Amino acid sequence: MVVEGVHNFLSSAASGPVVQARDVHLGNSPLPVPHQLPADVRGFTGRSGYLEKLDALIPEAENHGDRAVVISAIAGTAGVGKTALAVHWAHRVRDRFPDGQLYTNLCGYDHAGVPADPDAVLENFLHALDVPAEKVPGDLAAKQCLYRSVLAGRRMLIVLDNACSAEQIRPLLPGEGTCLVVVTSRNRLSGLVAREGAERVTLDVLPLAEAVELLRSILGSDRDRTAILESLAELCVRLPLALRIVAERAATSAVPLTELVAELTDERSRLDALTPDGDEDTTAVRAVFSWSYRALPPPDARVFRLLGLHPGPDLGLHAAAALAGVSQAETRRRLDRLVGAHMLERHGRRFRFHDLLRVYAAERAHEDETATERDAARRRMLDWYLHTASAATTAVGHDSQLRLEPVSPGITPLTFDTPGQVATWYAAEYRNLEATWRYLVNQAWRAVGGRSGKPESCGLAEVGAHTRMVR
Repeated sequence: MVVEGVHNFLSSAASGPVVQARDVHLGNSPLPVPHQLPADVRGFTGRSGYLEKLDALIPEAENHGDRAVVISAIAGTAGVGKTALAVHWAHRVRDRFPDGQLYTNLCGYDHAGVPADPDAVLENFLHALDVPAEKVPGDLAAKQCLYRSVLAGRRMLIVLDNACSAEQIRPLLPGEGTCLVVVTSRNRLSGLVAREGAERVTLDVLPLAEAVELLRSILGSDRDRTAILESLAELCVRLPLALRIVAERAATSAVPLTELVAELTDERSRLDALTPDGDEDTTAVRAVFSWSYRALPPPDARVFRLLGLHPGPDLGLHAAAALAGVSQAETRRRLDRLVGAHMLERHGRRFRFHDLLRVYAAERAHEDETATERDAARRRMLDWYLHTASAATTAVGHDSQLRLEPVSPGITPLTFDTPGQVATWYAAEYRNLEATWRYLVNQAWRAVGGRSGKPESCGLAEVGAHTRMVR
């Protein structure tokens, strides 16, 4: 219980000393032990390395003394299993936290689109810690002070799920190192790492063997189906949410696995196939992607969807800038933010989507951009490839047959001084050149590069043939 008079004291607590636990509790009356964790995840498989990394944080928390609270920020893309990992691990170690576990969904990326207010979360936590409603201060700073006082000296595990920012989390952090906080987010939470010393755990998709084991845990243990389960796992890009949806569809509606493979192989129906039968749309892969998409600032969302128009497997900064129609410096900032939001992956100097996000980005481009805007973005991209390909052909000692109009304003094609530079460029881009060539043939583009003609006239095949000699 809370002593009489603490409310008056808290009115000035924000600028005064931290309230001690003895000021908050009456005598030896035991405080309640909250157990707020959601149910453990059925069929949780794998993730042993991540579980061990989280396990290693407990002794650190136990021995911190007066050091800052230990925080593990589990970041990763939508559907990768951040909440499942955090909740499963919390159940595994809850006995190490005898004073209880607090849990809240901060709704940072949620279908409602409204992140939880830290003030309201603090109030709920204080009620769970047996603070009467009439003793909860109205001021956020005073709530924080009381919250930290009640937690002082206690061994508690606090799970803050689905956070949108470090600012949303900071008011919910205890003041002593006897508690351990686990945060999940689709954001990298760099501010929390830099200022509070959070330990970042970035969650990736499942390894193939663990993805197959997850499917098998729901579908059964028939080892004769390993090959088709591996195909399903790869088509779901080994994303746990997608794997569970596919497995549940097969298990509950008797959809043959071969039929699911065929649905997932067709990109036009892939996200439709990853919608649970007879369930709310909020559990579909498309839906959870949409929550991350809506949380992006409009300029970043625009770059995200325009990247979905790129026909190749990855792209560099220059091609991305051409698609976006903005400067390279601005494009770099937006790409960095998309990587930070786990909507895009960086591999060295290249950027790429996992396949499901690429399909979703293309969907958003067709929904949120006009046909004119999509055509303009594609033409900027093709302009960049054509002029760069022409420069590459010339640099390897061949006369380019391309007769191109002047480059569009704002587009900066590459130039090459040596055949070796062309070889390096081609090694990074040849799959994109081939994909762009196929796109031109399939779409029968005209007026490419400012003139009419057949797709063959674009010259991408020409530069490919020449630069293969110097790869």
